[in-house]
Amino acid sequence: MYQRIVTHDDFDGVVSAALAGYFLEIESLAFAGPGDITRSAISTGAEDVVCDLPYPLSCGMWFDHHEANLEEVRLRGIDPAAIAGRHIPAPSCARVIRDYFAEDYEIDEDIESMAAAADKIDTFAYESVEDWRRKTPAAAIDRSIKLKSGRPAERRAYLRQLTAWLRDESLEQAAGREEVIKRAREFEEQEAQMLKLIEQNLSFIDEEKQIILLDFTNHNRRVAVVKNLAQLLAPEALAVLEVKNLFERGIKTNDLSFSMSLTIAGTHSAGEKDLGEIMRALNIGSGHAGAASGMVRSKSKQEMLKEKKEILERIMGQWQKM
Repeated sequence: MYQRIVTHDDFDGVVSAALAGYFLEIESLAFAGPGDITRSAISTGAEDVVCDLPYPLSCGMWFDHHEANLEEVRLRGIDPAAIAGRHIPAPSCARVIRDYFAEDYEIDEDIESMAAAADKIDTFAYESVEDWRRKTPAAAIDRSIKLKSGRPAERRAYLRQLTAWLRDESLEQAAGREEVIKRAREFEEQEAQMLKLIEQNLSFIDEEKQIILLDFTNHNRRVAVVKNLAQLLAPEALAVLEVKNLFERGIKTNDLSFSMSLTIAGTHSAGEKDLGEIMRALNIGSGHAGAASGMVRSKSKQEMLKEKKEILERIMGQWQKM
């Protein structure tokens, strides 16, 4: 009945595809980002199972855990109950899929481990920096996925192979694959360079140093870092906010991207802070309580600089209200 899985190209998306593929016996895969779905850059239909992504124009089943995506469906005048699959707020899409199929199938230890790993990685629910940096099978797989070097087609081929391994093997077995080990090591080397770049661009948007600011708008080339690495330099900060220009076909634009996430310290002590609600209140984006993003378009550099200053002030204002 279903022929293909279309899923997010991150750890949760890969594990979600592995679990859905296992239970539904589907091998064909396509990977996408949320923007690909909202722009209809990838075509989906009744034979597709969509995981960890916004609801597309059409699909056979939809599995998701993002509350904002569910609200978007309602705003489109669609009754979520009429969509096959399951779409409810949860720590990860893998958890949603695990619970859905648990109603009819026995869930073994390997599946439980994958869902738990997806919960932890997708919500950044680590007990400490040491816990986050610990070398586990799930961490190795996550790092191998985060590696962006090489041609896009090569990365997609790797994600398909990785999904197949996870569909048939445990996290430990998949993490022991030579290609996973190689990619994880290469990503760790890239992390060292990222940390240097972060250190050069790190500041704070408040005097209390609660929110780390990584402002890359002065760079004329695309910057790609894992912003959470900033908490290695400022472990007491409660959140990290990355601001950078968007690029189109390799050319820098005046449009701005804002990406924010709670740090490990923030997850344990930030109380009722909801980053998704901050982005929604500013009407620039959405996300989870612990991670959110938004975008602001500008017609000129002068307007961009003005918008950046105002948005940073408004983010701080919303943060202080919570």
